[in-house]
Amino acid sequence: MKKLSIFIIIATVVLSGCSKSYYDINQNPNQSTNASVDLVLANALNTTAGFQVNQFQAVSEWLGYWAPSGSYAINSSDGASYKQTTGFADGLWIAYYRNLEDYDYVQKTATANNQYFYIAAAKTMKAYVYGQLVDMFNNVPYSEALQGTTIIQPKYDDAKAIYESLSTNLDDAVKLFQRADAVAVASQDILFAGNTAQWAKFANTLRLRLLIHQAQMSGRSAYIAAEIAKIQTNGSGYLTTDAGVNPGYSNSTGKQNPLWALCYNTAGTFIQDFWRANKYPITWGQANGDIRYQYLYAPVGGVWVGNVIGATNNAVGSASSTFGSGVLKSVAQPAIILSASESYFLQAEAGLRGWIANSPAALVNSGVQANFSFLGAGSAAAYTSQNNKQTNYTVCTNDAERLACIIRQKWMANNFTTPLEAWNDYRRTGLPADLPITVHPNADVYAIPTRFLYAASEYQTNASNVNAMGSINHHGSKIFWMP
Repeated sequence: MKKLSIFIIIATVVLSGCSKSYYDINQNPNQSTNASVDLVLANALNTTAGFQVNQFQAVSEWLGYWAPSGSYAINSSDGASYKQTTGFADGLWIAYYRNLEDYDYVQKTATANNQYFYIAAAKTMKAYVYGQLVDMFNNVPYSEALQGTTIIQPKYDDAKAIYESLSTNLDDAVKLFQRADAVAVASQDILFAGNTAQWAKFANTLRLRLLIHQAQMSGRSAYIAAEIAKIQTNGSGYLTTDAGVNPGYSNSTGKQNPLWALCYNTAGTFIQDFWRANKYPITWGQANGDIRYQYLYAPVGGVWVGNVIGATNNAVGSASSTFGSGVLKSVAQPAIILSASESYFLQAEAGLRGWIANSPAALVNSGVQANFSFLGAGSAAAYTSQNNKQTNYTVCTNDAERLACIIRQKWMANNFTTPLEAWNDYRRTGLPADLPITVHPNADVYAIPTRFLYAASEYQTNASNVNAMGSINHHGSKIFWMP
């Protein structure tokens, strides 16, 4: 039996998230640099895309997507125990703020040179990264962050105020993208190849994501409705295709798609022997006519075998299902940072709550079909027409059932792309309601964590400001948008 803490794995991939395999630029804001904004943006996008795979492996475990192979012995402090220390997300914290330094450099340099596309792209991606920081830690340094030696101990800003600022910045970004003189170096835009219309849709969809996160908050409906009305008015619409980063992934060291690199070396040997399929999506799919588990995970001897989070008797690697052909397509596949399916499900929830006029039922079906298409699973028509309230929005009889249908389908679609969003939905809605809790014998609390603890490096270098946040508990302290 191999004994390996999941924390070691997380620490390793967190540090690797800062790789500059494609774009060698100066990332230190305290040193002079002449790096062109198109190259810096490309490097930053590549790093952000890697985060979605490398930083959230424990979240994929907590949310019922992945489970460790039985080839590894569990210990008292692995991810399945839900335990955290301040070192748990320290590398993540550092990597995120370094990523933000790149986007901030792009914004400031582009502003000085009237490069409107790059101002808008930087504002959009700063909103993406800062939004995720809030979703993990709640209050974080924002207004005084990214100041180099000018402010080396930035204060922590109120999370709700950060979200409001991000929404405003995304509104500004869309207006800039809509300018005729918002021009990119298309070959260096590794997200949309200089297509400003797609960037505007992405910014709108990201803004909708931030607003929907707040949907369960008391007294927030009027603000959300007003912000969504602004999105509707700007006319750019929402994503209908995946937002996928691709700098030219290839079968070379440091240049593979990040999910592919987690599983294969450049010789084509499968090296992912730790993570396996979680049993829950397989059994749920089999019980509800959902064939997507057959594309998410690979069969073993013609059957799909999943493991249980925290179990001491999980099937060993060779006897349990690994990742499937629907998510491991090729070394050169794009790295998704916001999917078309999520876009449709966000709109469906907005429609359910009366914030947009579009049909929630049609949007749910579009979201499911987008995910089926992404996985190569064919038509979803038979699946969405079942007499099943978890798969067919139209047979739901009340709003609670309708929301459960949206979140269930969104949960299925976020597997392998943006697991943080599944955690966000679970923390704000409690859905899916039957999500499995760990059976780890040494779990600290038998409940999915509510947040990450602040980073150890902050307690070492910014102690007065992080200590001002009070006593933080990863099972009780909430993100501001949690009810």
